[in-house]
Amino acid sequence: MVKYRVLFLLFCLLARPSYAQLKFLIEDFEGLQPNSSSLGQSGIFRYGNCSVRTDSRHGGRGVYNGQQALTVSKVNAGAFGGWGKGITFFVELDVANDFFNFYILQLKGTDSPLRITLQEDDNEDSQYSKEQDDSWDFSVSIPASSYWQLISLPLSRFKDVSPGGDGKFNVSYQTGKLLGVLFNFVDEKNVPLKHEMAFDFLCISKGKLPHSNSLFDPPSGAMNDFCALGAWSYGEGNMASFVDIARTFENQFPTGAAKLGIVHFFQPFGKEEGSSSLYPSADRINRVIAAGYLPMITLENHFVCTGSKLQPNLYSILEGHFDSFFGYWCHLIKEVKGPVLLRILHEFNGDWYSWCTAKNDRNPELVARTFRYIYKIFEQNQVKNVQFIWCPNSMSVPQEKWNDMLLGYPGDDYVHFVGLDIYNGAGAKSDEWRSFRKEGIQNYFVLREKFPSKPIFICESASRSRKANEQGQSKADWISETAAALKTDMAGIRLYTWFNHGDAFDLQKDKAARDAFYSSFFKDPYFMSGAYGIRQLIR
Repeated sequence: MVKYRVLFLLFCLLARPSYAQLKFLIEDFEGLQPNSSSLGQSGIFRYGNCSVRTDSRHGGRGVYNGQQALTVSKVNAGAFGGWGKGITFFVELDVANDFFNFYILQLKGTDSPLRITLQEDDNEDSQYSKEQDDSWDFSVSIPASSYWQLISLPLSRFKDVSPGGDGKFNVSYQTGKLLGVLFNFVDEKNVPLKHEMAFDFLCISKGKLPHSNSLFDPPSGAMNDFCALGAWSYGEGNMASFVDIARTFENQFPTGAAKLGIVHFFQPFGKEEGSSSLYPSADRINRVIAAGYLPMITLENHFVCTGSKLQPNLYSILEGHFDSFFGYWCHLIKEVKGPVLLRILHEFNGDWYSWCTAKNDRNPELVARTFRYIYKIFEQNQVKNVQFIWCPNSMSVPQEKWNDMLLGYPGDDYVHFVGLDIYNGAGAKSDEWRSFRKEGIQNYFVLREKFPSKPIFICESASRSRKANEQGQSKADWISETAAALKTDMAGIRLYTWFNHGDAFDLQKDKAARDAFYSSFFKDPYFMSGAYGIRQLIR
C-alpha cells in the first residue's frame, strides 16, 4: 500500500503568503464513473501515446484525496502524449497571488518532466486558437517517489507560448475564460521511459497550498465559526404547514432534540394572474417562530398555474404593476412577531426564471434595480422586522460575461445576507455529478472577497441519488464531504439549508444518505442547534 509523506513543496518563495484559500476546483474526479476510460463527457481527454482512467486504488487518504484519482500511463521514449481537462469557465484569477495546484503519485518511472499548459480565451469564442488566444506554460520535473506529492505553481511563473492573444494573463469574469489545462509528457532524454502516475485535486488557490501539516487536509475553521441548519420540505411546504417542515425533517433522525434553526418555504405571487396574493397569514409564520425557528421565505415573482406561460418580468415590476402584491406582503410581515428572512430574485444568474438576467435583455443592472425597488417598498411601508437575502446560483447559466453574478448586486445598503444555492444534479445537466466543493467553492470565494462583512447562507442545497446504472461517490458520501467542506474551506458559511424535495433529493428515501446527514450534521456540534447563531447576526 502506498503511504503518503509530509509535503513536497516545489517552490518556497519568501514573498508569498504562508496561507492559502481554495478558490476554484478544476477537478477532483469524485463524480466520475470508477475504473473508466470513457471520460469525454466530463471534459477529460487524452492525446498521443497516452491513456487515462479513473482509479480508486490510490484515494481515501484525506479530505482533498477522495475516493478516486486519475491514472495516466505513457510508454515509449520521445513519443508525443498527454492529457487535459476542458473547462470553458469564467474564473477570476490573480496572476500576482494565485497558484495552480495538483497532487501527483509516481507509480512507475524515474523523474518525470511535465509541461503544464493553461489556455485562455482572448477572442471570446469559447474555444482555443493559437492565432487568437494565449497559452501559458510551465515546465517542471516531478521527482521519482513512492509517496503522494503536492505541486504548487505560482501563476506568475507561467510563460506565454502562443503567437496569438494579447500577451496578458487576463482570465476573469469580463476579459476571458479559462478554457482548459493540459499535462504534456516531455522526454528530455532519448531513453526508454515508462510513465504511470496518478493525479488528484487539480485546483487554483489564492496563496500557496497546503494550509496545514497534513498533506491532504485543508485548514480548520476559526474558533468562533459555526453553521446553523435549515430545511425545506415539499409536502409540508405546499400544504402551508410551515412549522411541520422542521418537525417532519427532524423526526427522520434518531434524536428528538430540535436541531434546525431555519424553516424555509416558497411563496409565489398567486395561482393565476389577477388572483389574490398567496402570501400566508401572519399566524402561520408566528407558529414557526413560537416553535423556536426562524422563517426564511423565498418570494417568487411569478404565478404558479398560469396557462399562458406569460410571467412578470423585471420591467413589469419596475413599472409598478405588482406594487399591490408587495404592499400586501408588507402589511402581513409587520404582523409577524419576530424577524423574517426574505429572499427575492433568487438564482437570477440562471436561465430558468422570468426574473433572470438571461430573460431580461441580458441586463444585470435590471436585477439590481428591481431588488432595490422591492426593498424600498418595504422601507416605505416601515417594515422593521424583515432581513433581505441576495442569492445567486452557484453557477451562472449561461457562462457569459454579462451573466456575472456581481453585476446584479444591488449594493450593501439593500442586502443583509448574501447567499448561494448549491446542488449536485439539478436542472438540465442532472446526469453530471459534482462534489459540493467543485460546485460551490468558486462563488463562495468571490462572496468572501467582495462582501467580507456579509454573512453567507446556503439557502438551497441537495444531492441527487445515484441512478441504477451508476457507480462512484454515493449521495451519503457527498453529504459527508459537504459537512467537511463547511468546516474547512467554506467555514464562512453560517447557514446550510437542505432542499428535501422529490425522489432525487429526499432523504427519507435513502437510508444511507439519511444516516450520513445525521452523523455529519446533527451529531456534530459545529452545526449549531437551533436559531441562536443566526439571531445574533440579525441587525
